[in-house]
Amino acid sequence: MIFQQYTLDNDPALNEVLVAFLSEAGFDSFQETDEGLLAFAPAEDHARWVRELDELSGQFPFTYTSHPLEDKNWNEEWEKQFQPLQIGDRLYIRADFHPPHPNIEQELVITPKMAFGTGHHPTTHMMCELIFEQDLAGKRVFDYGSGTGVLAILAKRLGAAEADAVDIESWSAENTLENARRNGVEMDQIIHGTLDDVPAGEPYDLILANINRNVILTTAEALYQRLRPGGTVLFSGILDTDEHLLVSSLSSLGFVHQETRQRADWRAFVFTRN
Repeated sequence: MIFQQYTLDNDPALNEVLVAFLSEAGFDSFQETDEGLLAFAPAEDHARWVRELDELSGQFPFTYTSHPLEDKNWNEEWEKQFQPLQIGDRLYIRADFHPPHPNIEQELVITPKMAFGTGHHPTTHMMCELIFEQDLAGKRVFDYGSGTGVLAILAKRLGAAEADAVDIESWSAENTLENARRNGVEMDQIIHGTLDDVPAGEPYDLILANINRNVILTTAEALYQRLRPGGTVLFSGILDTDEHLLVSSLSSLGFVHQETRQRADWRAFVFTRN
């Protein structure tokens, strides 16, 4: 696949916000620079990306240029940018090309087929923190929008009895299976599809949704039905500007807001079902 590079000239302080909007629009991956942001997307949809950028530039101050990229080993290029994620002495998430970390409670080796967007590290960090705070022994867990499967894999490592995962991206199911095996974890269901493709069954004790505002809001009612009474759902992928909208919308559906956590411009939320 041929990719197009979009070079944004913007205040670097806007990088996380721009990544959030462009990720939601469908851009593939990102790289921060001293001058702003590089965004990458399939060249065949160039006209679509131009429309998205033109619309976004009406909300945030930036200019951009673009050019097609030469064909090269993008996995190798991406590896140069990927950095491990560490949470104190409790968790170290690394790729297989990073050295192990000594004296860590849980180490996960996660090698994505697609890059984490630069804005997603804070949300992954908060979700992992919150997972550590849950009583997972014997619980059923559902990772909605699972990506690499890292959240479900961590939940299984911490004692969850069952873990299911679903994602609309075709690479996710295979990648989740690979990462689960790499970390000695057996997933129960790994599904390529939407929430509607997940078979109905016993409700979940814990739902993990590190995704984006629009998907959360449009599927919240269905997620509520899949959560057992007394169960917990962890949401992230939400910018600070959408905090009030999310809390009010979910509360109107019957979710009970328990906690908001913040990291940079991002928010994570704990809700329960009565």
